Amino acid sequence: MRHDIKHSDTQVGPHRCDRINPNTGKPCNQSFSRPYDFTRHEATIHNPLKQKVRCNLCGKTFCRADALTRHYQKYPGVEIPKQVPQT
Repeated sequence: MRHDIKHSDTQVGPHRCDRINPNTGKPCNQSFSRPYDFTRHEATIHNPLKQKVRCNLCGKTFCRADALTRHYQKYPGVEIPKQVPQT
């Protein structure tokens, strides 16, 4: 990846989420440069029917299993569970 490419979380794209964040109650205001990323965001973050996954070490919940897997990397020496616990 080139150094002059900005990270997606700092880019201001044409696709802005104006929905209320269900965790904070505040406007989401996340923006995306690609429509696919915006659609995925709405389907995972703002879908009340989407099952969340929970960290069995601290109880924090995540909308996507890959985010939980990254979270487990904060705990060195802990084996990542093969089955992701759901809420």
